[in-house]
Amino acid sequence: MTHHGDTQSAYRLGAIYPNDVWVDIEAQELVNDFRDFMPPTVELISAGTYIPAVDATLEAGIRLAENGDIEEAARRLMRHGPTCFAYYCTTISFARGLGMDLDIVHRITAATKKPATTTSTALIEALKTLRLSRVVIASPYLPDVQKRFIEFLEGHGIQVLRSVSLSLKDNHSIVPPDTMRKLAESADLPEAEAVVVGCTGQRLATSIEAMETRLGKPVLTANQVTSWHALRLMGLHPKLAGRGVLFSQT
Repeated sequence: MTHHGDTQSAYRLGAIYPNDVWVDIEAQELVNDFRDFMPPTVELISAGTYIPAVDATLEAGIRLAENGDIEEAARRLMRHGPTCFAYYCTTISFARGLGMDLDIVHRITAATKKPATTTSTALIEALKTLRLSRVVIASPYLPDVQKRFIEFLEGHGIQVLRSVSLSLKDNHSIVPPDTMRKLAESADLPEAEAVVVGCTGQRLATSIEAMETRLGKPVLTANQVTSWHALRLMGLHPKLAGRGVLFSQT
């Protein structure tokens, strides 16, 4: 499989993400964080979906889950021959409640005949794989979105011991990484088995190892779990140095 005649790649991930930054250099930084969890054998190609200039409320997330843009992006990516698809968005994949992340998975697969995952789907798979059931969470979300995030996790048997958020109405994807890192570390409790960072706008790939060392427990970020689960759907189980406990498992 080749991409415009350049390097050979046996596997290709079609990444779909809600483009809430609109500015290409900022969107590229976001996609680079997805790519930071890929081994060299996997090529990542991406397509952003349009996000209107409205507050990032739960209601907005529900509308964006249902407007057809996700599967349309998947259809457009099909001309590049992806092996698998991943929808990189936590909010939009959990906004409609328990099980509705799988509705997005099924719609992508129906449109492309390819396997797919979403961030919320992948997060649950990662927590199950690591046998983690007591977590703290950090995010940039508004309160109504954070509440649904907690409900989604608890609906899957995950106990949320503490929840912290920046309560931002927009600009989630340009939060300085150190701001989110500090918030996530501040959320930790001794009895928590892991720290979970919601929102694929959070660019923490190069921070995870140091965070885990400081906290003494796994740190799961939205982009990390989404990339990890997509790789598993492709039959790949790479160990990636510096990308957290999740990527130290085979």
